[in-house]
Amino acid sequence: MDIETLKGLVCSEYHDKLDRILVMCNAPYARTAGLELVSITKDCVKMKKKILPEDLNSNGVVHGAVSYGLIDHTFAIADNIKSDGVGQSCNIIYHRPCKGPIIQTECCLINESRSLAIYDVRLFCEGKLIVSATCTAFRIRKD
Repeated sequence: MDIETLKGLVCSEYHDKLDRILVMCNAPYARTAGLELVSITKDCVKMKKKILPEDLNSNGVVHGAVSYGLIDHTFAIADNIKSDGVGQSCNIIYHRPCKGPIIQTECCLINESRSLAIYDVRLFCEGKLIVSATCTAFRIRKD
């Protein structure tokens, strides 16, 4: 992704953070896994992934690791827009299987303090809730 494309996906409030967001969107894992940014607003980060045959498990449904990878990267972008943070924990619930063709995530901040931020992340396929997660980030201070 380039900076001009990114600018069209990010709310104007975060345009001063475009360089920071671009690095996260172009992270090696995100590129290799085919994770795509859909939009960033003040309240929500949305991403998507096209499901490929290699993303399916032995039962022919999207592998849990694929779902979690998209959830984790969406959470990472949401938490690192304004400050540095790392994932501390994630409680994930798989509600139903899916086969694709596209999975999408929405990540919204629930609460934050100086050292922790808690996010609600939902993964959908064809309008149905597939996975929900509560993810906690530890905020890293720079001196």
